[in-house]
Amino acid sequence: MTETKIYALGDSITYGFPYGPAHSWVTVIAQRLPIPIINGGINGDTIEFMLHRLKRALVTNPSHLILLGGTNDAYWGHSVKDIGPTVTEICNRCRDAGIHVILGLPIPVDEYNVESILAEYRAFISDTAKREGYSLIPFQEAFLDKGNRFRIEFTTDGCHPNIDGYEAMAEIAERYLARIL
Repeated sequence: MTETKIYALGDSITYGFPYGPAHSWVTVIAQRLPIPIINGGINGDTIEFMLHRLKRALVTNPSHLILLGGTNDAYWGHSVKDIGPTVTEICNRCRDAGIHVILGLPIPVDEYNVESILAEYRAFISDTAKREGYSLIPFQEAFLDKGNRFRIEFTTDGCHPNIDGYEAMAEIAERYLARIL
């Protein structure tokens, strides 16, 4: 039986910007769960660059890979047609390597045009997870109140989580990882 090890592939929201990895949702989970979790977040990363960095993840021999990205792509105005094939390629390469894929739904942002693109990404990622049988972590839930309104108070700048936001992301991830693992 393979030992469980998770690689979190993502952008600044995985990295832990602006505080650094020590305060990221990845580190919070790693402190709570008896599972090795590697933070593969890089500030400013796009889905395309994550594909190029996938080899780094595969070298660590993870049993699971959490893919959480798209925010920078949305700020660049990339459509689902632009990122969809790359997300699929990342998932296929992981599947071919025997790695369980866990897709993360991007958190909301406080910019209407960017948020509407992210909503399309979330729909695509959810559909992909359902169609392909991948696990899913709805990180965006951490930033929505009971009325489904954006909780900007969980961010530093309307985009990046603050300490409370990273804690909320970790709680969502922990709850879903308990089901997945």
